[in-house]
Amino acid sequence: MAIHYLDRHEIDTEKWDACLASHPATDSLFARSWYLDVACEQWSALILDDYMSLMPLPRRKKYGIAYVYPPFFLPRTGIFGNDIASDDFQKWMDAIPQKYKWIDIILQEQHLPIHIPDTYFLHSSFVLDCSFPYEELRKGYHQNHKRNCQKATEKELKSVNIFSTEEAITLFRNNQEKFFKTGYKDSDYARLIRIIDTLSLNGHLEQYGVRDAEGNLCAAAFFPFLKGKYYFLFSGRNAESNRNSAMFFLIDTFIKEHAGKAIVLDFNGSDNEKLAKFYAGFGAKEIQFPHIQISRLHPCFKKLFSLYCKLR
Repeated sequence: MAIHYLDRHEIDTEKWDACLASHPATDSLFARSWYLDVACEQWSALILDDYMSLMPLPRRKKYGIAYVYPPFFLPRTGIFGNDIASDDFQKWMDAIPQKYKWIDIILQEQHLPIHIPDTYFLHSSFVLDCSFPYEELRKGYHQNHKRNCQKATEKELKSVNIFSTEEAITLFRNNQEKFFKTGYKDSDYARLIRIIDTLSLNGHLEQYGVRDAEGNLCAAAFFPFLKGKYYFLFSGRNAESNRNSAMFFLIDTFIKEHAGKAIVLDFNGSDNEKLAKFYAGFGAKEIQFPHIQISRLHPCFKKLFSLYCKLR
């Protein structure tokens, strides 16, 4: 087994995407080369032999320190392709060049390393199997969600799919940005616009919006997808949505239109208690996925650089 490190310009894009497509168990929209190209400032990769397995490495450099980081709007990465034994995981970590002094990676749920890195913790996401009839899925809603969905139908709300990414971002920035403390900058929103444009051009996007009786956009969300796996990537809503339950209406509409199909909706996780409760209320099941951080910095700089990465 030989694990090679390649920079982006050295990667054979055709072989990369072919490896992903031929291993549906680990395939991910977020590992496709074209998605990485738009979501990451820069990326390199580890590749096993002749593209048997792959590990993308989004990377940056700050204050002369090269590091691997989890970009916004790229929820999880990890190792893709042939199954990797748990005890081989450390070999992949060791193969990351020593020039990277800080390694911060959010992995797929199937990656549970045996050797615990410097920092290791679990995140939660919520996943809904939409293959059942809508009536059966609706029975799985929490009572509060059923009440809010009913209230929304009484408010003359209308489901739409024509709105701009900028409109959705404005909803988020005006009403949710401070609450969630995402740390998004103008450059991150500009990157999100490019991501949404790329997803749309590649035929991997559905978007849902909700307008009230006056035609105001109350809620909006983007659902990228690949091979039956949909992701709740980004959403925004206005203050009125607290009263008319527009976001309940939006997700309920998505579920209704996809019920009975062989798809899964991944709410993309949240460690925020209120969001977790909101996602679970649609009958979604909790899954966990690991987040690792490895420091190769001098101990004096470790805490400072970790803080910088959180504030980026």
